Amino acid sequence: MAAKLPAAGYAVVRCSDEVVVATFHDFPDFDRALTYRKGDEISFMPLKSDEIIGTPTLVTQMLERAGYRVSQV
Repeated sequence: MAAKLPAAGYAVVRCSDEVVVATFHDFPDFDRALTYRKGDEISFMPLKSDEIIGTPTLVTQMLERAGYRVSQV
């Protein structure tokens, strides 16, 4: 392992070079969550069971496939 793992808690390891890119103390207790990383800081945002996550590009593609014409404003 390229970097030392923490004695307690969790680590995010980049598989390609086995570098620890972030560490955190507690793992979220939710079924689904978005994970954000800024530098070596990790944060989680819980998602409800009915929440759907997508990019603006995804929404545009879905509208186009449904037959809508999407234009820039």
